[in-house]
Amino acid sequence: MTSKKSFWPTSAIAILMAAGGCVSVLPEQPKPEAVYRLAEPQALAELRTHVVIREPDAPRLFASRTITSQSPDGGLKVVSGVAWADRATRMFQVTMLDAFKGDGPGLAVDDVTGVSGEYELYWRVSEFSLQGTDGVCELQLTLLDGRSRVPVAQQSVSARAQATSKGDLARARALSDAGRLCVEKAASFIAERAVPAEDEADDSLAG
Repeated sequence: MTSKKSFWPTSAIAILMAAGGCVSVLPEQPKPEAVYRLAEPQALAELRTHVVIREPDAPRLFASRTITSQSPDGGLKVVSGVAWADRATRMFQVTMLDAFKGDGPGLAVDDVTGVSGEYELYWRVSEFSLQGTDGVCELQLTLLDGRSRVPVAQQSVSARAQATSKGDLARARALSDAGRLCVEKAASFIAERAVPAEDEADDSLAG
């Protein structure tokens, strides 16, 4: 009785090893020199009713942990020496939650808690990048009725912060400050327009 030997071609073995994680064909990404979070809000707004804060939408480059720089012709490139500590959209959400006083009549609520509010914030990070030594941020805000989800107010806010030097670390801090300023402006708008239903009823009776 003769036995048959099976032979695997070298190319097939290489494919199997790569699939099993034995061979890496992708270069390792360089680790950033420093990671940053958005600066903490300094001016806190007061809510009169509960508002649900969702994580904002954003273009892919503005939503991740990468920090991008915009050239004069509008092109974007990743600044490799620095990065965000978390995805940027989540940091915006957390910073917005922290931008309101905790002892007011209304609270800002993280949407993952499942708690409902009289209003809900739908928003988008439309700009969040470096332009030279300036950090630039722009947010588009839509305040929705918490029950009907009908828009009740819309606004766009923007901010710019200048770095103290041309280095990437200083520029990243400037972008962090621009994000914080944007959130503070957004929080002020939300606090002004998120009016409790009873207050709206009183205003209409008075009118």
